[in-house]
Amino acid sequence: MMKKTALFAAALMMFFLPAGCACAAASPEPSEKTIKRELKIGRKGAEAIEKQVPRVLDPAAEARLAMIAAKLTPYLQRDLEYSVRILDMKEPNAFALPGGRTYFTTGMLEFLKSEDEIAAVMCHEFIHADRAHGIVQAKRNNRLTLLTIAGLVAATQAGGDSGAGIAAMANGLQTALMNSYSIELEKEADARGIDVLYKAGYNPAAMLTMMERMKVEKLKRAQYQMGIFQTHPEEEERVDAALKYLRDKGIEIQRKDVVQSLKIKTDTVSGDARLYVDDAVLLSAPETEASRKLFSELGERLDSTLELELAPYDIKILGEKGSQSLVIRRKTILTEEELLPGMPPLAELRDRINDALNRSRRGNMLTDYFD
Repeated sequence: MMKKTALFAAALMMFFLPAGCACAAASPEPSEKTIKRELKIGRKGAEAIEKQVPRVLDPAAEARLAMIAAKLTPYLQRDLEYSVRILDMKEPNAFALPGGRTYFTTGMLEFLKSEDEIAAVMCHEFIHADRAHGIVQAKRNNRLTLLTIAGLVAATQAGGDSGAGIAAMANGLQTALMNSYSIELEKEADARGIDVLYKAGYNPAAMLTMMERMKVEKLKRAQYQMGIFQTHPEEEERVDAALKYLRDKGIEIQRKDVVQSLKIKTDTVSGDARLYVDDAVLLSAPETEASRKLFSELGERLDSTLELELAPYDIKILGEKGSQSLVIRRKTILTEEELLPGMPPLAELRDRINDALNRSRRGNMLTDYFD
């Protein structure tokens, strides 16, 4: 029975996964006429899934997801039953059922690095439901209908170990494997998701960072058989489309806060004032009022200018020797006059900042930060 349970869960996951659109309308405007049927199928599907896969009952985690959902749903088109639940599965995955019910696995919540990325995945899934992508794909393929889905759920619930139940699950798995969302629907969900993220006050770059990291994880897990790495095989095409969509919209891409990188902090250790970038010491000097003040101000300047997208030529030394300044994108970060005894020259500090940037970028070496 465990084997059949896994097959059924896989079938549902592989059919009902996320999408995006860097094109205006990959799907027709959804009809209000099908909402009752979508809600019914979603409820039945939710019942079946939660019988097959343990649900995580964590009020704090569910409240956090509900808070994020509440920020997103005002910008969706249709009034569906948007809700988010957590499944106890190590594979990183998320999927929406018809009618808006959406699931995150524990593995997906661990994979995502910030609230912005959680919002990006949630947006993507909600839009699948909002745009009725399951119905659109079913009609296009002419293989899977709403009745087929409902029949699969009902047969699984009632069939138990019977031949009919086993046959329904096997047929459902085969159908789901053939009917994953088209790349056009995936791009539509990505693009519309970017719009919703922007309107809801989240960083739209989160849609991009999540997909960029998928590419790296897919290489690490070449034999991975479930989750986002199998059901989202077109990461590169989706990343390119999302990049173009962000640029066409005039949205500046800033990844660092989304991926929790380039974090600046100051501290005092063994009588030394220290300035850190991502827990690595950038500068240190004997603790004095002057060093504490300088490191605090320098930290604020760096925090406001350091971005993963900085090119090497964005960090430069300007001016004549004796009155030079370290500049990042036209903003003065530090002058020679501010240097304290024992601190490195500006040129060395520039190299240290570049080293810190390169360390932060190593988390996703496949990303072209300067494209």
